[in-house]
Amino acid sequence: MLNDLNNISIQQSSFDVDKQVKKIGANDYKVKDFGPGNYQLTKKDISYIVYGACFLASGGGGPIGLALLFMDKMINDTDVMYYVNPDNLEANKNIAFVAGLGSPDKIFEGFGQTVSLNAFLEMNNYLTQSGQEPLGYLIPVEMGAMNTLIPFIISARKGIAVINGDPCGRAAPEMSMNLFNINKLPLNPVILTSDTDEYGHYEKIIVQVKDADDAENQARQFAKSHNSTAGMACYPMQGADLNCSNLSDKNGDKFIQWTVGFAWNLGRNIIESKNYNEFLELLDSFSLSSYTLFEGIITHKEERKISGFDAGKITISNGNETFFIYYKNESLLAWNATRKCYVAMGPDSINFLARKDAQPFSNADINSNPEKNPKHIPLGTEVGVIGLGAYEKLQNTELVNLFLLNIQETLAAFPEDHVLVPHRYIPLSNLMSHCNG
Repeated sequence: MLNDLNNISIQQSSFDVDKQVKKIGANDYKVKDFGPGNYQLTKKDISYIVYGACFLASGGGGPIGLALLFMDKMINDTDVMYYVNPDNLEANKNIAFVAGLGSPDKIFEGFGQTVSLNAFLEMNNYLTQSGQEPLGYLIPVEMGAMNTLIPFIISARKGIAVINGDPCGRAAPEMSMNLFNINKLPLNPVILTSDTDEYGHYEKIIVQVKDADDAENQARQFAKSHNSTAGMACYPMQGADLNCSNLSDKNGDKFIQWTVGFAWNLGRNIIESKNYNEFLELLDSFSLSSYTLFEGIITHKEERKISGFDAGKITISNGNETFFIYYKNESLLAWNATRKCYVAMGPDSINFLARKDAQPFSNADINSNPEKNPKHIPLGTEVGVIGLGAYEKLQNTELVNLFLLNIQETLAAFPEDHVLVPHRYIPLSNLMSHCNG
């Protein structure tokens, strides 16, 4: 069978040998210095970042419709936000990542709007009560419309700078699937907060967790008791732990640099040109390998609950072939159901664009409630499925195995499809040449 991985010859060094190599493009310098100058961003720049991060999120990272509602409510046109590049981090400034989690439906209903800001405030309180300085920088948890936006909302309120980078390079289903965890950076304390109530109060807990899985489980339990939403602050560290000015140190291995600038550039093109083919040309000018995996019409979306997540399958057809995208919140596996072969698998990312106007969207935006989500994507939308090769840092064996386990769990929710579970990661370039050969 075409999908029998034992029939695919892969050298031990295939990650480097077989992967298509691109020269640094003319646009790559822009991922470092972007926006209106002096490392300041306006609301318009944040909208660029939201659109670009949504594209890079492999179908996850929160609905873009929700992110745009959040942005309009939480950021004013006169607000100025700040970013800092990884090679300019001040050694003694404290860093943390602050995130929001919970049910998109609940957030569309108005819950969860203050959870992340409360988590930020409580991490500051913890640091100052411990005799340390308050937070000097925030870093996005991942690339995604919501999760990349959150630190900028805090920047708008508090003037704190956001680091141009993140520990995922895409969105991932589980907290353990990030480079901070892979590099064993200290996670504790984990601070969880609720929304602010009508009296100006909110609840918090400060926990010492065993690992990232424990942190995620505790966060989910906390959210269940607080309108299915919660704020989280964790991974406290200092600028010296992530500064990349010295290329000889190992700080660069701990996260993906310049991803916020990458998102800004992609989002700017999406918003200003709204041209599908022009966007693909821009994307190809960057050094990260990209492929058009499939083009067709979204015909079906099906979800099944697994271990508290939305496991789902998006079906896309072009009349001649049918394409399945399996996801666990984030898209993890692309399968050509006609040719019976894999096309892409995590940690490579599988991203959506509407062909009409280059609109990026997440799995949660597809066939959503149009009364709640202004950016809902109805069935029948003509789309392109774009694959991005994973950053080399994401091809770490431990991280790859976590993706494979999540793929296995997701496919188990659809046994009737008889898709064989991949027992090893095969880079995007190998799969494309195999399936199209």
